[in-house]
Amino acid sequence: MAISIRDNLSPIVHDAQAVMVRNETGHPGFTLTIDGKTVQAYENQTLLSVASDNGIPDIPNMCDDEKLEPTATCRMCLVHVEGVKQPLPACTTPAIPGMVVTTNSDELFHIRRTNLEMLLSDHNAYCQPPCQIDCPTHIDIPGYLELIAKGSMKEAARLVKEVLPFPYILGLTCPAPCQKACRRALVEEEIAICRMHGHAAEMCLLDPPHPYPKDPPTGKRVAIVGAGPAGLTCAYYLALKGHYCKVFDMQPQPGGMLRYGIPEYRLQKDMMDREIDHVWELGVDLQCNVKLGKDFTIDDLFAQGFDAVYLGIGCWISNDPNLPGDDAEGVVNAISYLGEKVEGKPIPVKEGNEVVVIGGGFTAFDCTRTSLRLGAKVHTMYRRSRLEMGATQEEAEDGEAEGTDLQFYV
Repeated sequence: MAISIRDNLSPIVHDAQAVMVRNETGHPGFTLTIDGKTVQAYENQTLLSVASDNGIPDIPNMCDDEKLEPTATCRMCLVHVEGVKQPLPACTTPAIPGMVVTTNSDELFHIRRTNLEMLLSDHNAYCQPPCQIDCPTHIDIPGYLELIAKGSMKEAARLVKEVLPFPYILGLTCPAPCQKACRRALVEEEIAICRMHGHAAEMCLLDPPHPYPKDPPTGKRVAIVGAGPAGLTCAYYLALKGHYCKVFDMQPQPGGMLRYGIPEYRLQKDMMDREIDHVWELGVDLQCNVKLGKDFTIDDLFAQGFDAVYLGIGCWISNDPNLPGDDAEGVVNAISYLGEKVEGKPIPVKEGNEVVVIGGGFTAFDCTRTSLRLGAKVHTMYRRSRLEMGATQEEAEDGEAEGTDLQFYV
């Protein structure tokens, strides 16, 4: 008998004397030896399966399940195969004619015990907490919460700014998916994760930290079209890397949907501007009231000497409901309504009006609560259930507390 090893450490045993039989499904049968006992096996069987079929129960395992593909992840079913230096996992090693297998030895006992201890040990240091996993930017949430608890507000804001440049703004506007995953809710209630980094950033708005020192100038020039959150974020981090950036925007002021889509009661624009100013302090230039495709083209930007162009033009068109009457007088889309209110333009809602807002997301409730502040009577209608709304339950409850008539399945 001779044994050779494949790249995956599975042994190939060559025995010209092996007697081949077939099982009921036609698979070739053969014999091999396990713990000194000659046993029958069939093609495509693993050593663990052969041992089980032949009443050899001494191979422990934790990850083998007939409903799952074998993965050998627990490393509890290791066995010795004669001619092979390293122990092999019985759950993935194919049975081959003439193999000589040992399932028990002092070495195997100690290896299995070590593997079991590792499986049962505390792995907290190796795992991301659920809140950090559910955060779209995967901020180091435990890190900045610990810094805040120690009173290190500026360092907490600096840590957050490693992955996003506007922790104050986000603290007021983010829907906070992290908080739904907060483990503290199992004890009492979830931590106000978003508000915490917003508070830390507010404490140092006039003396902001940067996540790392600014690099020397590279000589590279980047044009950024759109002064919303995406464009400003791009400009912030590229400027820190030493690249010259210039931002172009079609609106009179920067901010994009932060300025023109989020009501003042949710995000004060003077406070927002203080945090956005951190971008200009890095040497980023801004040109407003210019629109891509009308006032300039991408080719124009390259002709001006820019090495790269980033497009962050946003979504300024509301979803078309495609319903009869959606073009009637008095029907306005949410984005136009909120933007015109911010700009001080005439809007169709006045004190004493009766308003219907159709939708259950954050934008719908922004329209609802803005209309309530204008003195209107507001009905907010949603086609599904409360739990299926895009807005958070807190947002819906705040809208109801302020006076909206919230209706479902309409």
